[in-house]
Amino acid sequence: SKNNAFRVLEQNYEYDLINVQKVLNKFIDRQIVLFNPQQGETSGKLLAVSSGNIMLLDDEGHLQIVPKNDKMRVVLKDFSLAGSNFLTRPTLVWRVEGKKAGQQPAQITYLTNGLNWNADYVGKLNKDDTRMTLAGWVTINNQSGKFYKNARIKLMAGQLHLAPKRRRAMAKTALRAMAAESFTEKEFFEYHLYTLQWPTDLKNNQVKQIQFFPETRTPIKKVFRVDPYMGQGVHVILSFKNSKQNNLGMALPAGTIRLYKEDGKDLEFIGEDRIDHTPKDEEINIRVGKAFDLIAERREVKTKKITSRSQERTIKFLIRNHKKETVSVEVLERINSSQENKLISSNIKPAEIRADYFKFLVTVAPNKERELNIVYNTSW
Repeated sequence: SKNNAFRVLEQNYEYDLINVQKVLNKFIDRQIVLFNPQQGETSGKLLAVSSGNIMLLDDEGHLQIVPKNDKMRVVLKDFSLAGSNFLTRPTLVWRVEGKKAGQQPAQITYLTNGLNWNADYVGKLNKDDTRMTLAGWVTINNQSGKFYKNARIKLMAGQLHLAPKRRRAMAKTALRAMAAESFTEKEFFEYHLYTLQWPTDLKNNQVKQIQFFPETRTPIKKVFRVDPYMGQGVHVILSFKNSKQNNLGMALPAGTIRLYKEDGKDLEFIGEDRIDHTPKDEEINIRVGKAFDLIAERREVKTKKITSRSQERTIKFLIRNHKKETVSVEVLERINSSQENKLISSNIKPAEIRADYFKFLVTVAPNKERELNIVYNTSW
């Protein structure tokens, strides 16, 4: 209790719920009435109950075994004889010790399954694919079996750890309010806590969406990328920085982002992706799809053994551009970061060298093909 007026001695979770079999078992050796529309009433002492039959010693001393069916009704005229320990729903029962008699206020806190939330984003691209209008929504799904009237909603930002097996761990995601705020945010332990600014009803089996930041315009960069880890083809990536300069600069929760682009008066869907939890000032890359008019081929031309613990590899990429304009394509050659890799030569200067890849920017004119030739040494 809030004022320490009592303490809990025992806590019992009762889930032995009422059903027909349990009720009838309470009336064994007691009088009951069976009613059949064709035969009328038959009264007697209930001797036994099974899943399919009732055994009755009727008032005339005859033993009757009556099959259960949808035409037969059992009338229990004095239900108080069954006692009062029947539960219609799982119930938590406390045994308490109080300092004084009377009613006392208490606050009850518990965990429940069936309440989930996630973030959803909608992005709309401008005509030349240089800016995007982005809006964010919170989607709350109530499958808990309970209706919450005038609920005060708080969402915990971060990834909470729950003990395994007892209940399924759910990733809690982060969000922050903007402009016309629906949620207020504050730091809480090692997480962030977000509180909806108004009470709302959460009905059972209801999915509710609440906007957590309105549409905001942010500059984007369209990137064409060839990456063996992403599969074949030339992939289209939309890249932007989650910064205040780009009208963002907030902790964005993991969620699905759906992208659209205007075609005259219509809005056409162009792809979707999932983004990870992204702190402010971090880069976000959205994988939209594959470029129809760009073709990429990777060929392993030669593998030459240098020593028993090293080899030289020659790789060729062919990039064909069927578009009307010149394009620049990022080409990644993936390498094993646990080995030592050294770039020997390439016909295009590398844009970036990391432990797990070499990156090149390949510029291809309209309706042309260009080669990227790479030679590198691997030792282990």
